[in-house]
Amino acid sequence: MSGAYQIRPTFTKEHQAEPASLAESLLHTFAGDDSDAHVQRVGQHIVLTPIPKARHLWSPWLHVEIEVAESGSLVRAKFSPHPNLWTSFAFGYFTLGTVVFFAGFFAVAQMFTGERPWAWWVTAVAAVGLIAMWITAKVGQGLAHEQMHQLRTQLEEALETAADTPSSQA
Repeated sequence: MSGAYQIRPTFTKEHQAEPASLAESLLHTFAGDDSDAHVQRVGQHIVLTPIPKARHLWSPWLHVEIEVAESGSLVRAKFSPHPNLWTSFAFGYFTLGTVVFFAGFFAVAQMFTGERPWAWWVTAVAAVGLIAMWITAKVGQGLAHEQMHQLRTQLEEALETAADTPSSQA
């Protein structure tokens, strides 16, 4: 489920296995030498990335959270860019959003006091920066689309395989 305005595409799946055994099964599946994904695990949190030789600046990271559900597990998967890139974008959005907010109010105050409202220019430039960052994020998602599709397909196949393994039966 990926909307046009969604920055971090997300999807959810239900699984009949218990969270701990499902996480172990997924780790075992992706830890093999023939896997096209690199895997890291902390508890029930798994991160899948393309293998190092296939990684680019725009390559996605698939964060998989395995939670307890009534019938076994709820698998929530969310795509994001590399954490350093994501932090940079989040800081940029926050900074430019703050500039738009305060410069806009300052421009309104300038208008009310009869001054020339030069702060509208600052507001406009920061707003253009926000739009440029959003477009850049969308271009990055477009470049990463194939790898996102591969990671999602591999995860879905691993979840189907996990249903057949004895270690995931509870």
